[in-house]
Amino acid sequence: MVDIPEGYGPDDELDPEAADPLYLQLAAVLIARIAGGVYPMGRAVPGVDRLMQEFGIARGTARKTLVLLAEMGYVRTVVGKGSFVIERETGESTG
Repeated sequence: MVDIPEGYGPDDELDPEAADPLYLQLAAVLIARIAGGVYPMGRAVPGVDRLMQEFGIARGTARKTLVLLAEMGYVRTVVGKGSFVIERETGESTG
């Protein structure tokens, strides 16, 4: 599993000189936005083009970030529609 860097807030900018790769920095920012309700449950997070524009990143970086968020259970991607915030499953059994 990938370790998301800590200490990023919803309004932080990405730092190309930082030790953490840009896609992990962006994932941390988007997770902070999800946790803070900027992107509430069921709503879309920005798509690849919007992320490229807002953060000045390459298409591949934006895609990699959205794939990671889907793998981590933060979003569900619907082809042709976008990526939507979902309720995360913790993987813990209650029974």
